[in-house]
Amino acid sequence: MQGSRYACIPYCSSHVFPTAPPRFTYLRLLHAHLLLIFAAGLRILDLILAAGRNANGEDERMRGKHDGYESVQAAILGTAAQLFTRAGIHGTSLNDIAQAAGLSKGTLYYYYPTKEALVNDIAQTHGARVTDLLLSWVETLSRDCPMDEALLLLMEALLEDEALRRLHVVLFTESCLDNPGLAALMEDKLKKWTVMLEVGTLKVQSDSARRLRDRSSLFFTMLMGAMLRAETSPAERSACVALLLSE
Repeated sequence: MQGSRYACIPYCSSHVFPTAPPRFTYLRLLHAHLLLIFAAGLRILDLILAAGRNANGEDERMRGKHDGYESVQAAILGTAAQLFTRAGIHGTSLNDIAQAAGLSKGTLYYYYPTKEALVNDIAQTHGARVTDLLLSWVETLSRDCPMDEALLLLMEALLEDEALRRLHVVLFTESCLDNPGLAALMEDKLKKWTVMLEVGTLKVQSDSARRLRDRSSLFFTMLMGAMLRAETSPAERSACVALLLSE
């Protein structure tokens, strides 16, 4: 019935909707379109769930590969810090870090889209570690403790960990190389450490403690010099302490 008003609309096959009324045809089309949308939604949901499973699998692989790290982010920070101390910050790319950590670039960029953000987080983590060492040292001080022995213990705590020592130097070096954000962060950390040292010496009632309090900034300058060296002998550390506490 070519001329009938009940013929199919032009884009609909007569095998699918033979001689159906227009209203019925549009309802069938609408139903078909809704089914297609529903199927597409299910497909998208499957893709999201698969991505989640892949991410969880990657987390499991990371935990297996990086024992001692509590999360993927911690593994990224630890791996990046190691590479920075070997090749420098400028000599290490996000690609290098992803490969060393056993991660896809997408996963790394999810946590750190820029190297600057990663460097700042590493600086914050390093700063917190040095702060913890200083706090532990301050807690050991007492009114009558020998200041020279106490200061030697602090130097040993800050110098004995080679990874901490090397990272300290790398971060302060980078802060001097046209990186104002990192420079401000490290300068703020240094001021806080200096105040912590001064507060610690207030617990000790001696002239040597007072002299160290007056030379607290000099202590961190000498500490940086010691960190630049591969190793410092006990005699050299004792000489630094004697200089700091001398009249």
